[in-house]
Amino acid sequence: MRIIRNTIPVSDLYNMMKSGDLIANRTYQRGTGLWPDNARSYFIDTVLNDFPFPKVVIRQIVDIKTKKTKREIIDGQQRLTTIKDFVDNKFKLSNVSKNYSGLFYEDLTEESRNSLLAYEVSVDNIVTATTEEILEIFRRINSYTLPLNNSEKRHATYQGKFKWFISDLTEYATPFFEKYKILSLKDISRMSDADLLTECCQLRLDGIQARSSAKLDEIYKKFDMDFKEEADLRDIVISSFNYIKDNLIEVFDNCDVQSYNFYALMGALIYNRYGFSRGEDSLIEKFPPIGQFCLNVNNSSSELIRIFTEADEKNEAGLYSDFVKASLSTTHSYKNRVTRIETLINALRLP
Repeated sequence: MRIIRNTIPVSDLYNMMKSGDLIANRTYQRGTGLWPDNARSYFIDTVLNDFPFPKVVIRQIVDIKTKKTKREIIDGQQRLTTIKDFVDNKFKLSNVSKNYSGLFYEDLTEESRNSLLAYEVSVDNIVTATTEEILEIFRRINSYTLPLNNSEKRHATYQGKFKWFISDLTEYATPFFEKYKILSLKDISRMSDADLLTECCQLRLDGIQARSSAKLDEIYKKFDMDFKEEADLRDIVISSFNYIKDNLIEVFDNCDVQSYNFYALMGALIYNRYGFSRGEDSLIEKFPPIGQFCLNVNNSSSELIRIFTEADEKNEAGLYSDFVKASLSTTHSYKNRVTRIETLINALRLP
């Protein structure tokens, strides 16, 4: 068995598939049509924006009788089929493609069409391999993949409106998470940023909840096809996040704010200005929403630094001992989340 590693432009791969010189071998490939429109649109957007995607593996066979070369796709059928279908104008890009939403291939500018066709796809071309070796390659390709965690399963299962809404939010917020070490790069690579932002949305939709993968699944399922709340929810989450960036950045410059306390701060900000859509009667009785994020940003910023510093230092004897204790263990329990959010609500209401 010999492997030739190179790149092939999309135009060549397209023409090879069009002519039948490149086919999918059904012996070891899954059937076509597995990717929904949003996933296909996101993939084409990846190509149009010149981002990389995983290599394609092709088997090359020479027919001794006809002296012709035949090629079979071992890995990458969905990617190549999506490209071919798009170039053939079989589907238009959905709104997950920000710059090309609603466009068929024929609607793209000449520059964009040329860019797509010239895109170089990384290819492993396998020659002189037996069928047994090819099957072993295919088995090994699939065995290297890490088992999906709950976040990854959720994003693989649901391809509707809410999934792409969260994907858009992560693109906006994740650089901040990484810069201030709210989440590690490893956590981000396993989609913890998507979970964190989903839970921030959950605050507005369902009030404070103990962490539950099943409840997050319910949100994705509920808003998979019909998401009338999208515009309002986007405004609430983005405006709360922007308030942190524009007014409370000193807190993050001076403190190590963990993800569970970023969640609490978002909860306090969302509650103060907008309230929660349901639940939290005891919270409302203590602190009715005030229609604004904060009363005195300078005083609140100083107090937040004090709170998060005590949490960093695990100071259980300080002024904010309850907050510190609620930050030490079972940080995602309902009780500890309420404790931390109530503390931050008070801090944001200092005159």
